[in-house]
Amino acid sequence: MNQKPNNHYTARILAKFFDIKAAEIVSIHLTDFILVKVEGEILNQILPYILGFIVFLVYDTSFQFFANGSLGKKIFNIHLVSKENETQQIPITTIFNRSFYVCCFGLGFMVPKISTLFVLFNIFYLFKNGTTHWDKVLKLKPVFKPISIGRMVLIAFCFFILLNSYYQLIKDYF
Repeated sequence: MNQKPNNHYTARILAKFFDIKAAEIVSIHLTDFILVKVEGEILNQILPYILGFIVFLVYDTSFQFFANGSLGKKIFNIHLVSKENETQQIPITTIFNRSFYVCCFGLGFMVPKISTLFVLFNIFYLFKNGTTHWDKVLKLKPVFKPISIGRMVLIAFCFFILLNSYYQLIKDYF
């Protein structure tokens, strides 16, 4: 009988949510620092999405390559390995391709109205197939280590800090 592996779906989804919000916080700060607001210009409406896309790519690729996992993966005790050779470090080109696939096909180019549809489809795909499409194509697999009680407290604390920081940034926009 073909049985799907236990992939800790909740941990994967929450780790990615953590990474998205962390990259969003950085991109909001960069947007406020870089952009000059001019009323009515289409560029000022599109540039934050482009900047968010670039920040997420750099964030995800650099953390995955240099620290063997993004911040979200680190707090959830998840790391990626190659299906072909689990002991060898994954090449940066593969990591960049994975980050690009995640950003484009998993998060809908980081555009809020589009990303909801992409995320729902990919959650369905993950539950149905036991892996994501990009991990299947790039021959990668996540490895999950046990989460202790202390790590659960760390996760709750990190999410509290992250969501509080995010709220402090966006409260002036509403």
